[in-house]
Amino acid sequence: MGIPYLTKHLLPHAESVLLGGPENHRQDEAPRVRSVVIDGPSLVYHVYYQLLACMGPVHDVLDIQPTCNEVSRAVVSWLLQLTRQGIEIHQICFDGALPISKRDTRLARIEKSRHRLELARRRSATSPHEWREEVVFPSTQLWQGRNLPARWRNLPENPFIVSAVYEDLQARWNRKRILQEASHEPSHLPAAEYPWAEITVMVPGEADLECARVSRLKGSAILTNDSDLMVHDLGPHGAVVFLNSVQLIETTQDRAVSEMRGMRLHPHDVARRLGIINIQRFAYELNENPQLGFSELLRRSKEDPGLIEHSDNYQNFLREYQPDPDQPTAIPGPARGPTLDPRVSELFWQYELPDAFCGADQPRIYLGILFEDHSRRCAWEQGRSYRALGYSLLNQSYPTARRFPTVSEFVRRGGRIVAEQITLGGSQSVASDLLILQRRLDLARIVFGDGSLNFWVLFALSEIYHDPSNQTTIPSAAQLERFLTKGFVGKRTEWADIHLLAQIQAVLYSLRMLQQLLHIPQGDELSNPSRFTLDDLPPLHSLLRSRHEILRGFPNGGELVHGLVYQLLKTYD
Repeated sequence: MGIPYLTKHLLPHAESVLLGGPENHRQDEAPRVRSVVIDGPSLVYHVYYQLLACMGPVHDVLDIQPTCNEVSRAVVSWLLQLTRQGIEIHQICFDGALPISKRDTRLARIEKSRHRLELARRRSATSPHEWREEVVFPSTQLWQGRNLPARWRNLPENPFIVSAVYEDLQARWNRKRILQEASHEPSHLPAAEYPWAEITVMVPGEADLECARVSRLKGSAILTNDSDLMVHDLGPHGAVVFLNSVQLIETTQDRAVSEMRGMRLHPHDVARRLGIINIQRFAYELNENPQLGFSELLRRSKEDPGLIEHSDNYQNFLREYQPDPDQPTAIPGPARGPTLDPRVSELFWQYELPDAFCGADQPRIYLGILFEDHSRRCAWEQGRSYRALGYSLLNQSYPTARRFPTVSEFVRRGGRIVAEQITLGGSQSVASDLLILQRRLDLARIVFGDGSLNFWVLFALSEIYHDPSNQTTIPSAAQLERFLTKGFVGKRTEWADIHLLAQIQAVLYSLRMLQQLLHIPQGDELSNPSRFTLDDLPPLHSLLRSRHEILRGFPNGGELVHGLVYQLLKTYD
């Protein structure tokens, strides 16, 4: 969450800069930024909120969240524009592990999302509207500063967008697909078939440290909205450019030429101009005394440099912004074997480096807040058996002395975020559960057919209604068909329909987690065929579809065979 008010205090000391542009630099021009390192999650959320701000008043709050696919395509548009400006992108960094010191911050963020969900449920409790069509925005709108409408400020974020964008940068956006998204031939792209795969890295820790390291070594600017990056050691030439300050400005009437501007904060220069040793000292004083004004904080930052900077409190404060020499640096996805998304990677690194990321506790995994009915049981109840199987597989891949009896899942329970203990199975139960999953998939492929996105939606529905803990009455075949072709089970959209979609997403993402963990080396106990059980799962941007995306997959009710889900349920029993 950063240090409160740090950006507010330091932004007046930022300078306007041009990003990229022609090599010849006029003396009367603003300074130019030629190279950047990108804070991946910060860019994803920045684009997400830009898309959200573009939604018109006709769009319904129940379906307003930008989808994984919409966000991924918008991120590509953003990156393409950087290349058109001639900006070199050194790296795009994503978080891959959660330091123990940041657990409280993570819980606070999840609680904030839970509270937003509760508010959204209250405000749309009676008469929700219908689903929206896919919205396509001109790419120029991504570069225009927009305030988020008040009616959408209390919506939780889509919990899958960071994972989906990371996956797409690694495996979706090859040159052919990028050309399909581009309005003209993109220039300055790396020569590789997947131009951004090699520079998209997962950090065994927080992305901040890798962004700061690259900025310090290259003298490049960090594109981010995270104020914490100003506190890191960026060296004499490193800087931060705030994503929400970057705008694309047309400089000719024919719109053929444009310039990119933003606000750059250079911590080394700002500290020199303010007459303090470094920005870290100012940030420490602000962290200790957030109620103080700028002048008083500045005065305290100049006092007793030796006494404060050798104190335990100050050294503990700095530790969060200093690299740990015992931790590995960023690892490119393609070099690491199975590609783990950020949430699964966090669990992986608790096993790999337990002292740094697990401590004396059981491993933890934080499941994001789904857009669901806050008054009902959490949708993450669905798919739990598959997540538990994945956790057990990971647990079994380590020597006995490094295994754990449980994993703590942090999920919503009513109006709270709680840690639910997931018991981990041994090798025999793992093998048995894998056989059950394979049997269910084989039966589903016979009933539903294979090889389409619709298969996975129907499979998820059959899993939801097969679950004995699901207290919802199974709708009729006609009602299920109406949900798949119109977006609601009854006569209009209700929160029960939104909750059902969240349950579908919970099942499918749980299968995705299991798919990744199946490829962690298991020795001889896991047969090779079992590793490929879920390899036909689509990528996240296709798998975790919104209502309007699902409806486009079932355009004609006559094509849907009545009773398929019931047929499969009967076969299960």
